[in-house]
Amino acid sequence: MLRINARNLSPFLLLFWIGFFIHAWPLSAESRWEAEARKEKGRIFWYTSLNITTSKPIVDRFEKKYPFVKVSLYRASAERILNRVMTEKRAGSSRFDVVSSQAVFYFKHVGLLLQYRSPQSKAFLKKFYDPEGYWVMFFANQFAIGYNTELVPKEHAPKDWWDLLHPRWRGKIGMDAEEFLWYGGMLKYMGEEKGLKLMKKLAQQDIHWRRGHTLIAQIMAVGEFPVAIIYTHRIDDMRSKGAPVEWVRTADPIPLGVSGMGISAKTKAPASSRLFMDFALSPEAQSIIVKSGRNSGRKEMQRGKKGLKIVPIPPEVLTNVNRYAKEFNEIFHNSK
Repeated sequence: MLRINARNLSPFLLLFWIGFFIHAWPLSAESRWEAEARKEKGRIFWYTSLNITTSKPIVDRFEKKYPFVKVSLYRASAERILNRVMTEKRAGSSRFDVVSSQAVFYFKHVGLLLQYRSPQSKAFLKKFYDPEGYWVMFFANQFAIGYNTELVPKEHAPKDWWDLLHPRWRGKIGMDAEEFLWYGGMLKYMGEEKGLKLMKKLAQQDIHWRRGHTLIAQIMAVGEFPVAIIYTHRIDDMRSKGAPVEWVRTADPIPLGVSGMGISAKTKAPASSRLFMDFALSPEAQSIIVKSGRNSGRKEMQRGKKGLKIVPIPPEVLTNVNRYAKEFNEIFHNSK
């Protein structure tokens, strides 16, 4: 083992050895990717289902911290991102560098993602990152029962999913016409037999069909229907601005739609993409996620969830979404 006595070295040699160990010492992941990203001097394309009001501030902070990397943001629904990426694949091209949506699990399944174990993943709960290193949860939306507080007093609001089957809610429930992930997550949690029983009876309740959870929450708030299946962060935001809306915290389960983040296996800017992913999973970026009302997978950001039966929708629901979409459409749209 090399031993150096600084008292026996000349000042010149002492400086030499100090410099040697500084340069020989391994760089942190961030320092390493930052140094390599500077050489790339490029632009990365980020496909995300996170809305602009939340995703754009993350891009702005990243570019301020790392001005040598520019981020082109493409925001769309998970379904549109899936279609765009698969269209690019069929054309033999791949434009995205980083992607964050519920479709990430499918992209891993078909081999479109780069294996990268972000050092930030160590700060996440184990159920919120891929043990093989292809994705980490970027954000998540909670599915729950929402209601209009002017039309439904709290004591009369549904307490669980099964309460939606009561005759009083017939013709009074709003729902997204493509609620495939919620459907699949509920069946995985309840089991096929029990879950299908709930779904088939719910389908007989004369559902009000709309597209988009934001629209559904807004329509519920103005009283077109008193109850709906909603994203909880949207209801929290509307309520903070004075809208007469609330959501049910006692439902079992409260499915969690996880949007993972991963890197394209064909990225031309691997260092810049890793640097961006590390930043997006950092406390600085995840605090923006939490402030928007969405869920973070970081351990220190789990406050306020006590007592809620939050259950992540398993990745296999995403990788088999066509199966669940077919079943959902047969039960809810083609059974009458």
